[in-house]
Amino acid sequence: MTTLTDLKDIELVSAGFAGAGIALIVAFMFYRSVLAYQDGNESMRGLQKQINAGARAFLNTEYTYLAGFVTVIGVALCVILIQDDNKEFGLYTAICFVVGAFASACAGYIGMIVATTANSRTTAACQSSLADGLKVAFASGAVMSFTVVGLGLLGLSIMYMIFRKEDDVWNYISGFGFGASSIALFARVAGGVFTKAADVGADLVGKTEARIPEDDPRNPAVIADNVGDNVGDVAGMGADLFESYVGSIIATATLASTQFSDAFGENDVSNNAVALPFWIAGGGILASLAGVIYVRNSHLDASSTLDDLLAKLRTGIAVAFVGMIAVSIFCCVILFETDLSWRLVGCVLIGLVSGIIIGTFTEYCTSYEESPTRDIAAASEFGPAPVIIKGLGVGMLSVVVPSVVLGAVIISCNYLVGLYGISLSAVGMLSTLGITLATDAYGPVADNAGGIAEMARWEETNADGEVVVCKLDGEVRERTDLLDSLGNTTAATGKGFAIGSAVLTSVGLLVAFMQQSGLGDTAIDMKEPVVLAGLLLGAMLPFIFAAMTMLSVDKSARAIISEVRHQFASAPELLKGAVSQTVTVNGETVTYPDAARCVAIASRDAIQEMVLPGAMAVFTPPAVGFLLGTLGLAGLLGGSLTSGFMLALTMANAGGAWDNSKKWVEKCGKEGEPVIDANGNTIMVYYNFGMKKGDTLEETTRKWDSLKANQVDPHASNDTSNTNPMLRGAMLEAILTKYHERHAAAVTGDTVGDPFKDTSGPALNILIKLMSVVSLVLAPAFRSLDQPERGFGEWGVIIAILIICVGTFLLSLIVRYNARSRAAEEAEKEALAQKVLSGDEETADAADVVFAGESKAV
Repeated sequence: MTTLTDLKDIELVSAGFAGAGIALIVAFMFYRSVLAYQDGNESMRGLQKQINAGARAFLNTEYTYLAGFVTVIGVALCVILIQDDNKEFGLYTAICFVVGAFASACAGYIGMIVATTANSRTTAACQSSLADGLKVAFASGAVMSFTVVGLGLLGLSIMYMIFRKEDDVWNYISGFGFGASSIALFARVAGGVFTKAADVGADLVGKTEARIPEDDPRNPAVIADNVGDNVGDVAGMGADLFESYVGSIIATATLASTQFSDAFGENDVSNNAVALPFWIAGGGILASLAGVIYVRNSHLDASSTLDDLLAKLRTGIAVAFVGMIAVSIFCCVILFETDLSWRLVGCVLIGLVSGIIIGTFTEYCTSYEESPTRDIAAASEFGPAPVIIKGLGVGMLSVVVPSVVLGAVIISCNYLVGLYGISLSAVGMLSTLGITLATDAYGPVADNAGGIAEMARWEETNADGEVVVCKLDGEVRERTDLLDSLGNTTAATGKGFAIGSAVLTSVGLLVAFMQQSGLGDTAIDMKEPVVLAGLLLGAMLPFIFAAMTMLSVDKSARAIISEVRHQFASAPELLKGAVSQTVTVNGETVTYPDAARCVAIASRDAIQEMVLPGAMAVFTPPAVGFLLGTLGLAGLLGGSLTSGFMLALTMANAGGAWDNSKKWVEKCGKEGEPVIDANGNTIMVYYNFGMKKGDTLEETTRKWDSLKANQVDPHASNDTSNTNPMLRGAMLEAILTKYHERHAAAVTGDTVGDPFKDTSGPALNILIKLMSVVSLVLAPAFRSLDQPERGFGEWGVIIAILIICVGTFLLSLIVRYNARSRAAEEAEKEALAQKVLSGDEETADAADVVFAGESKAV
């Protein structure tokens, strides 16, 4: 095959433009296919509108604040990056920064719109069949995935064509990655705080205290929980992987512009090396499309199980994988001579295979079909503490295989093609993002669909002329639960995949930073004090960041828990079965449950709590770089990369294992725990976790017999237990109590794991990428300082002190404002409590007294 040489500028990114166009057209077509489905009855549409309105309001508020942040940082870049020989350097970088931030925000917002449009349609489709439900939910996930890759490739291609004549084109375009990273971090933190605070509040009060089902419409936090799924697991995740996708391409192209000049005994092939990540990414869109089409057209019948659904998704990913092999061979062979081309193909395939290995091992650690998660569930017999201990142990052990795999990737790709090969492996890993993100993004849609199936209520008149309250058939909830279970499995796999790709992307960005900052091939000496100091600071940052986000979830969750308890106490008829109750509180008539109140609390706290972690991630690299120099900053990036990777994996996998151990307890409480023989046949069913409510009394004796400690034989003809109602009632009570105790222990583990896997863990991989790309953007400024390697130059110290002082001042103002806001709210509650105690308030609400007093005591 003839090798292409002397590529023109438009040819370099031609595959990027073509792939982006195809991706955005496909996303629009899938969106139209989603809209073609019925959106259900009036009750389902009403719930969908509530969720959509809450998600829109939150993202509009969040993006309003972030618009101010983008403006400030853009102006700062214009000032800091002014170069003596290039006065427009800062301006051009700032333009790319703004475009990257805008594209990232659009990707997240579009994903949220589609997800909140598809949720009720998925519920309605599940009334017909499981296959229809999967088609709607998966199509919405495909809209998200193809929008992410389409906007990413389109933005990078346009920026390259605008600045292609500039010598510093990839320095400018690194600003695009900075903008994408910034939005991703804030979106992940804010969305994670929102969704997990609502989830924890809904679970602890609803499931554990009130003992009502999940997604029960009487629980006022359920709507907030469903809103959170969209702003955290859809919009936040979309912005996260958008940033990884563009970051890997930026790192690879930046290294190509230097490494491939007169490399490997050939002519200058740097243009071809710049083109390769665009071509690989563009071809990956076609391969992903083939996989998505396969999944969408797969046949499923009424008897399909979770394994059947998972097999369809795995086959779709395999189709994309095979297509990607062909694409990578074509691109590498046509752009490079034979020897080098096959080494480059090897790097792409190594990235693809490593992603599959990491995802598969993550699934093993977190799936309830595997022993790690089942062992955690079994620990619930002894209470919450063993569940927590075992889950942490599983999370810590789960770092072994990904660490070994990524270490092998780095060594092998560096051996094949040098540092460029490491970045190219990240591009290869993310090349099939069109289908891997679709399998992840559809999960929140299925979760919302299950919530709508549970909450939907409407009135009808029966044959006797009586008005009755109706709900969807239980089979619909079973189908949505099956889709949700599949989504949980793919979500856990997707988190491991995202963390692994973040490490490879960060390695590429770190190397690019070292080259652009003037370090070049300088070896980093571990004996250098600034390097050691940087390493320690970098290793510390992920722990501080994780602590901040965990504490943020705690604050917000406690506020929602208090609100849900308050509403249940104010309207006691809710827990007796009433769908709603109107009461008088503080002189005003209020109808409970009031879901809008929980949404407002979660929104307020999420916006407030995203500031500190985000500011720390953005301002730490420039402060350290100007103070300790490029060597100290390189140490910081290396320390944060290693510790952040380990902590992110531990938190994500521990949280996933806790979540699925709870689901295993619930599944066994309903269906029993099967004992499988060597041939795969079920030989016995135990109810070791007790039994859920809902079974008839005729079934309780059989289930009681399955408990290992029981001596009753329900099959014996002379056994009177079957005919003794009092004994059967005692059996039922014992089984239900046993289930509740073990389920409560598993729920405790799940609520601890919620911020682990959906807030702190996912945000950590953005942290390590963001700090790397910030360093790359500011590399020219570091290079211009005196003594840039070891730091403490005169201007560097002044700038570092200025950054620290200004940042501290602004953050203190924000913290003080948040504290005053919370203090005013607590004062209002205390005033109402005093009125009640003194008898001045005629419409005294006992819940206000109890919970204001408890909060104060704590």
